[in-house]
Amino acid sequence: MIRSTSSTAMNRQQSTRAKQPMGILVSAYSCETGRGSEGEIGWRFVTHLARDHEVWVITRANLRAVHARTFETEPRPKSLHFIYFDLPWIFRFYKRGKRFFLVYYYFWQIGVGLRARRLMREQRFDVLHHLIGGMDWMPAGISLAPGPFVWGPVGSENTHPLIFADLPLASRVKDRSRRAIRWVLRGFDPFLRFTASRASVILSQTPETMPRRYKQRMRPFEQTGIADLPSLARPKSDFERGERLQIVFAGELKDWKGAWFACAAALKFFENDAHSDLIVVGDGPLRADLESMALRHPQGHRVRFLGEIAMDQLIEVLRSGDVFLYPSFHHGMATVVLQAMLTGLPVVCIEGDAIGRAIKQEAGITVTLSPDSDPVDGIVSALSELAKDDARRQRLAKSAQTIARERFSYETLSAALSKIYKEIVSVDVVRAR
Repeated sequence: MIRSTSSTAMNRQQSTRAKQPMGILVSAYSCETGRGSEGEIGWRFVTHLARDHEVWVITRANLRAVHARTFETEPRPKSLHFIYFDLPWIFRFYKRGKRFFLVYYYFWQIGVGLRARRLMREQRFDVLHHLIGGMDWMPAGISLAPGPFVWGPVGSENTHPLIFADLPLASRVKDRSRRAIRWVLRGFDPFLRFTASRASVILSQTPETMPRRYKQRMRPFEQTGIADLPSLARPKSDFERGERLQIVFAGELKDWKGAWFACAAALKFFENDAHSDLIVVGDGPLRADLESMALRHPQGHRVRFLGEIAMDQLIEVLRSGDVFLYPSFHHGMATVVLQAMLTGLPVVCIEGDAIGRAIKQEAGITVTLSPDSDPVDGIVSALSELAKDDARRQRLAKSAQTIARERFSYETLSAALSKIYKEIVSVDVVRAR
């Protein structure tokens, strides 16, 4: 009889907790709006989660002023709380720019774990979530605190062998070094192995590249979402193009972002198409080489390099475009790709990473890699198809908008997270019986 009463009480407790807003403690290294990338992802997730839960976010202290400016123009959710944390100044000094970023990030995670443990003496949380910092080969500090723990989305892409063979020596060395560091940390770092062992659920956009020992707790999950807001995109209703096809690339000018492939393919495409242009948005270590490539080419004057521009300018560039060119490799889903899709631009990309898996042949053209063909030739062929068949380009543009709104909306993704939270809390209650 006593056991029955205890079981009934536990069931009531479980039911009550499932109905009430949960307390969620989130670790988000980046969390800000208006700059894209992981910061935008973190911001959108936590603000959406705060509609249904009490959300506490441990993030970088240098975002305090950024958040204050944001909340001057938009209301602050009552259920959203920020805990600002940074390492001592000496660590920040040596991290300047991206120098020693990974070292700083590793120690920041340790500090987050200690901060979370102190916070839990004052506040009860139902779920701990390492949300931003998507490297599956770096630890999550919040795992050091007790309670149900969600790790992810985390993951890492491998470079397609055919792309790897086409890279210059320096890029191949860098890629090999990246994979070696990942292998060492996954296999031998005790903090990382502890993080993985603590996770109730591991969310990943790249489950095929994750260690097999994670399989039982792994769930496929989209890493990136998009909010249908004028501050991120101005969706088209008219998909007609002008006399000249406007091709847009936007991103850091790095090899793995696809900047070299984009410029090389566009210049080759221009040789047989007189009515198109390429707009390159962004800056990075490849900019000088890309500008030299354009200067040497007879059609190079049709490539415009805008450098880094403000978000409102990027939105207008995307809206004036007809095709978004993003031939990245070992890349997770990029916010800028979703901005382009939501705007109404079909995407040309190559297979082998999350962007290619998302686009397929539904929201643009994903170039299939083959030992018998050059990736640049495949991109040129895709651009030619869209230039010649405008009805197809418009169909793909409309499909891109629909996919961005439905599959990648933060409403959809946040609802999926809430469901996962409830599941692991329920399991935790059952285990406590």
